Amino acid sequence: MSTADFISAVSAGAAIISLIFSSIALIMAGKSYNTNKKMFKRQGVIDLFMAWSGVNEIQISNLITPDVVKAVNALALTATLWNHDIIEKEILYQTYWIPYKDIYDTLQSSSKLVPGINRKCRDLLTSEIIRAYQDMQNMDINKVTQSTI
Repeated sequence: MSTADFISAVSAGAAIISLIFSSIALIMAGKSYNTNKKMFKRQGVIDLFMAWSGVNEIQISNLITPDVVKAVNALALTATLWNHDIIEKEILYQTYWIPYKDIYDTLQSSSKLVPGINRKCRDLLTSEIIRAYQDMQNMDINKVTQSTI
């Protein structure tokens, strides 16, 4: 074996080893990206929890304007996070579907004017809120997955 052949063989071996390490680094970077993405999508849960804190049941017979406004704001934030896939949908569904549905259904069923706003309850439901409601309603509970980090 000549020196040139030896150098070529060593170079080829080094290139193969470099390719293997690069592939491993690429796979690890992809896994890290996915983990970071999941962590980012879970960070907004605390903000959403704060938006839902103090949201009271809406009683159509006795509308309290601040309660209605706070409830609609919680619906709107939840809908935004849902529609733009900012927080994992499984978390939103599992945690907020029932209160979201209750408030939505209450507001949707009423054409009573909210004092001080002079808008009907059902008119406070934006297209974003309606879209999220429909999507959550269609979500099959058996498809909800659990994940670990």
